[in-house]
Amino acid sequence: MPPIESLGLSAQQWQFLSAPDRYVEASKGTDRSLVLESTRRQFLTARDILSRLNGTGGEEARRGILLADDVGLGKTTVAALVAWVVATAGAKRKVRILAPNAVMMRRWVEELRSHVELLQSCAKHLDIDDRRVKAGRVGRLNPGSIQVVKHSYAASGEVLNCDLLIVDEAHRAKGEGTAFSTALKRQKKHARRVLILTATPFSIRLDELLLMLTLIGVDAVHHGPVRAFSNTLDSLYSGNTARSHKVMAERLSTKAKAAVDAISSFVVRHGIDDLPDEKASFGGQEDWSIKVPTASQVELELMIRMDRVLRVANDDGPGSSKATNDPRFHVGWRHFDTVAVRLATESLPSAEPARAVVENQLNFLKVLRHKVGSCHSKMAAVGDEVKRTIEQGEKVVLFCHHHATAQELTAHLAAVVPGATTPPLSVREWKAAWREVLTQLDHDYHEQQLCDTFVQWLCSDLIREQTWTWLPEGTSSDNLAGALRETMARDPANHESIATAAKRLYHALLNSKSSRAVLKTAAEGEAGPTVLPGANGTARVLGVCEPILGEESLFIHNQQPDTVISIFNSPFGPDVLVVTDKLSEGIDLHRYCRHLVHYELDPSPIRTVQRNGRLRRVNSWAAATRQPILYAYPAFRGTRDHRLVQVMKKRIDSFSLLLGGVQDFDVEETGSSDERWRNDVIALAKEHLATAGGQLRAREPEAV
Repeated sequence: MPPIESLGLSAQQWQFLSAPDRYVEASKGTDRSLVLESTRRQFLTARDILSRLNGTGGEEARRGILLADDVGLGKTTVAALVAWVVATAGAKRKVRILAPNAVMMRRWVEELRSHVELLQSCAKHLDIDDRRVKAGRVGRLNPGSIQVVKHSYAASGEVLNCDLLIVDEAHRAKGEGTAFSTALKRQKKHARRVLILTATPFSIRLDELLLMLTLIGVDAVHHGPVRAFSNTLDSLYSGNTARSHKVMAERLSTKAKAAVDAISSFVVRHGIDDLPDEKASFGGQEDWSIKVPTASQVELELMIRMDRVLRVANDDGPGSSKATNDPRFHVGWRHFDTVAVRLATESLPSAEPARAVVENQLNFLKVLRHKVGSCHSKMAAVGDEVKRTIEQGEKVVLFCHHHATAQELTAHLAAVVPGATTPPLSVREWKAAWREVLTQLDHDYHEQQLCDTFVQWLCSDLIREQTWTWLPEGTSSDNLAGALRETMARDPANHESIATAAKRLYHALLNSKSSRAVLKTAAEGEAGPTVLPGANGTARVLGVCEPILGEESLFIHNQQPDTVISIFNSPFGPDVLVVTDKLSEGIDLHRYCRHLVHYELDPSPIRTVQRNGRLRRVNSWAAATRQPILYAYPAFRGTRDHRLVQVMKKRIDSFSLLLGGVQDFDVEETGSSDERWRNDVIALAKEHLATAGGQLRAREPEAV
C-alpha cells in the first residue's frame, strides 16, 4: 500500500501534552480538578495517537487508531484533546464526533468545553474558542470546528467530509449488516483519519474487533492472527473440556501474543489493574456480601408450577424442553403475579384437558403465593442491607435488567428506607444562608428565577436533613452560611465543601439543556418552584425506569436522565438509585457513590463490567474517602439466579486476555466442571502471556 499522506501537523503544536503537571496545576480551583497520574497517562496517549495519525516522531502515518482502554480511564478526555489539536492547530481542520445517543452527545460537548479555559492557558499554539464546538446538525461544517452528533447521523444521507472522524462506543456497530456498520463503511472514505473508541475488557467480541480494524484501514493481512485467536477462544467455550488445560493454555497464549503483535501499531489499550500509579485515583474494589436466604420449598414449588403451567398454556406440552421459567420469577413477585393474572384471564388453552390443567395449577399457585407473602426473600435481604448502608451516610446504585424488576425493587426500597424528617432551623433561615453562599460563590446569576428555584429545592426537607447531618455541632442561623462554606460534604475526608458541591450541581443543571428546562418548568409551576423531577426533595429512593401507575413520584423516565445523574453525582438528593441497563454505559455515577448492587444480571459479562465502570472512575468517591468500591452480587440460593451469579463472577474475575472476547452464556447449559477447566486454562494462559511480553499501551513518541 502507498504511504498515507501526513495531516501536516507539527509536534510543536501539541507540546503542551508534554507538560501534564502544568495542566493539572491550572485545573485547581476550577469545577474539574485533575489528577496528575491519570492526566499524565492521558496526555501520553493523546501524543501517541496524534503521532500515529499524523506521521510524526518516527511514526508512519496511520489511517486510523482504535483506543480500547478499560472503562473509566478517560477515553473521552484523550479523544477530546486530540480533537482540539487537529481542529485548531495551524491550518484549520474539520473534526466530527459520533456519539451513541443524546446523553452521550451532551457529555461530549461538556468534555470539549471543559478544556477551553485550560487549553487557552497552556496551549498557546492552538486557537481555542468554545464556539468551535457544534452540537447537532450544521448546515456546513467550517474548518476549525468540532461537530458532535449521534450515530444515526452517519446513516442520514449526510456526507461526513472531515479531517478526523471520532466514533465513540463503536462496538455498537455490531455485525456486518447493521445500519450503523454499513454507514461507517460508507463514511470512512470521506474522513482522512478515523479514531475509534471502545471500552474493554469484554466490551467487544473479537469478530467486532475485526470489523473495527477494517474501519480504521487495517490491512486484511493483520486480521489473520486476530481471527486465529478468536477461533481458539471459541474452542475454549464450545470445545471438549477433557483436553489438557496446560496444552490449551499454551495454545491460547501463543495465539493472543501473535494477535497483539499484529495489531499493536493500530490499537492502544490500557487496563486499570496494569496502572499501579493510578489505582489510588480510582479507589480499591471489594465484594460486598449480602446474604440472601436459600429458597424455601414453597418458593421453589411456586416457580416449578409456574413453569409447568406456562408450558401447557403455550401448547408446548409438559415434556417440552423450551425454557419458560422467566428469570424475573427468581428475583421478584410482581411480574410473577402479572403473568398469573394474564394466564387466568387471557391465556387459558381452548382444549379442555389443557384448560383443566392450567386452572388447577393456577389454584395451587394462588395458595402458594399467599404462603410466601408479598415481599420476595431476595428483595427483603437487599432492602435491609441498603437501609443499613444509607443510615451510615452512603449512597447506593442498584442495577436491574428488566423494568418490572426495577419497578418492584424501587417500591420496596421506598417502603423500607426512612423518609425525610423536619430538620432544625426554619426554611426562611436556610434560604437566607443559601442565597448568601451562592451569591458569594458566583455573582453571575443572570437567571435569578432559576437560582431561586434551585435554592428552594435545597431547602426541601430531605436536602435540609441531609445537610444538617454533615454540619458541625453548634451550627445556628447566625453561622449557617459560614458552615456551608467550610464543612466538607458527606465525609470529612472529602475535598469538596457543601457550598462548592451546591455550586457545581447548579452549574451542571444550567449547562444541560434538558436540566435547564426542568428548572424552568419547576420555576413556572403552579405548585411553586419546589420540585425537580426525579429529586423532589422528599424521596430517598428513585427509580429510573417506566413508572408504576399511582406511584409516579418514585420514578423518572430514562429518556432524559441528565437531571437525576447530575443530582446523584452531588451529595444531595436521593440516596438510592435503581436503574436498568439503559444507564450501564457512558455515564458517571461515581462522584458520591461507592456502593453498587447487581440485583438482576444480564447474561453478558460485558454488561456487568460496564455497570461496574459507572463507579470505578478517576476522582471517585472511593478515592476521595479512601474506602473501597463495594460491588454486591446477591443471589437467591437454590435457584437459577444463584447459578447465574456464580458463573458470572468467575468469568469476570478470571478473564482479561487481549481485548476481551468472553462470551455470553446460557446458565442452564453451563456446567460447573466446564467452568473450572476454563478458569484454569485462562489463569495459566495469562501467566504465559505475561512472560512472553507484548502489550498495546501508548508509547512515548520519538523526539522531533
